[in-house]
This record gives sequence, C-alpha cells and structure tokens, in this order.
Amino acid sequence: MHSLWLIGGQIKKTPPANSREPNHLEEELQDDKRRSVDEFPVLIPTRIEWDDAHQLCGSGEFFKGFSPQAKSDFASLATRLDCPAATVLIGEEQAFQNVLFLLDGKVNISMNSSDGRRFLLGVAGAGDILGITSAVSGASSEICAEARYPCRIASLRRQDFLDFLLRHPIACHNVARELSLHYARACARLRMLGLTSSASSRLAGLLLEWCCSGRQTNRGTQIHCDLTHQEIGDCIGASRETVTRSLNDFKSQGLMELRGTIINIPNCSALASYAGIGSTPDPFCPAA
Repeated sequence: MHSLWLIGGQIKKTPPANSREPNHLEEELQDDKRRSVDEFPVLIPTRIEWDDAHQLCGSGEFFKGFSPQAKSDFASLATRLDCPAATVLIGEEQAFQNVLFLLDGKVNISMNSSDGRRFLLGVAGAGDILGITSAVSGASSEICAEARYPCRIASLRRQDFLDFLLRHPIACHNVARELSLHYARACARLRMLGLTSSASSRLAGLLLEWCCSGRQTNRGTQIHCDLTHQEIGDCIGASRETVTRSLNDFKSQGLMELRGTIINIPNCSALASYAGIGSTPDPFCPAA
C-alpha cells in the first residue's frame, strides 16, 4: 500500500515498504520529521467547495476586486489540503511547482543560515500566499514555510496560476502590489537589522512594525503575539534571554503591557524615543 506525503504543497507517493529499491525520499522525510497521511488522513486533497472559495476570495490582497467569473475560475483550479501543525509546506531551495493560499491557520516563514541559525521572517495568516515570489520568477524557494497550527490550504499548480493571471488582469495587478509590499517589508526589516545597533532597539522596532496591523484602543495599540521569546529572538537576531530581559525592561518603564498573548503599547512615540528610533509607523496604515 502506498503512503501519501505533503511536500512543498504537493502530494507524492512513496514506494511500498517491501520494495527492493532504496527509499531515499522516505529516509529524508524521516530525518526532517515530516508526517505521513497514515498518521493524518486529512492530507488527502479535495476539490475546493463553494464555502471555501467564498471564504478565500473574501480575504487577502490577491482577491480584491475579483469578478464572479474570476472567483469561479479560481475555485475550479484550486485543490484543498488540510495539514497538521509542524508540516513543512515549502522547503528552502525546493523547485517550486505549486502556489499555496492559506485559508485557515498560521505558517512560520523562515530562512536558515549555513551554520544552522534561523531567521524568522514572519508568520503568515489566512488570506496570505505562500511562495508567490518563486511562483512568479520560477526560481527555487528561498524560504521555509512550516505550519504553526493545523492549516487549510488551497493549492494551485504554478502554470495554472500564471495562466490565471493572464486571463484576469485584476489578479495580475494584485500580484504586483503584493510583491511590492513584500519588497517594502524586506527593506524595513533589513534597515532595522542592519542600521540598529542594540538588540533592545531592534525589538522595539519589531514591536512598532507589528503596531501597523494592531488594534487601536483607548489605552494604546494592541497586538496579538503568540510567538515564544526564542521565536521573537529569531526575528531580530537575538537570544531568548536577551528578548526576555528587554521585554521586562520595556514593562518596567511603562512602555508596554503584557497579558498572555496580548501586548499593549500605550505610546508608540515613547517606545521609539526610548529605543533611539527616529520615526514611528502610522498605526492606521497597513504594514509595508
């Protein structure tokens, strides 16, 4: 009996256990702790249903301005995949064949250095597209995407996605805007890492970046963050201990409040001034 594996948004078969040929793929997957459909039957792909298409086309920058015809066309091309937490959806340097649209759940987007250090670029949520840069360029993936929680995903073959863009100019326009936003976010992160000397300043810059998508209340800007201190450190190139120490410092100075996974920044300008950052983001503008 064959097993199915989810690799980079693709379903692949592994040879039967009694096959005489060496199963290098299975050994590699075991080394990386991937999971098989024998453990998680939900990995079997299904066609997109109307509820899924309606949910997907109602969220995310890519679907803005879609006509009913475009929505129907997209739904006819997409396949739905349900995957458990810790599933690697895209691997670094992987030849890219599928574009993944996140319906539900969260996905860690990261890069790894040659010496094993990890840089966490961010966490993708519902409405985000995984691998859009590689899908457009045709180059191998430069990022790793791993499911943080159980996820529902709509998957399109890369060529189907490119043909869809040609048929629907509004989708092509939205992709160009999405890529521009990715570029702007990358520049902002490089500026923070390369031109900010201390770890506490980089952490303050990260918090202010998150404030762009935070919720405005009468007590300040509210951010939902379920990252561990180690993962926050992976975002700014700092150790877990440094992040813990800096957060405690911010709290003692009244620059932030922390309750569970909710961070409240009473005054963005005060946090920026304390960290020696020249400007603060406009909380009413989308993160760039």
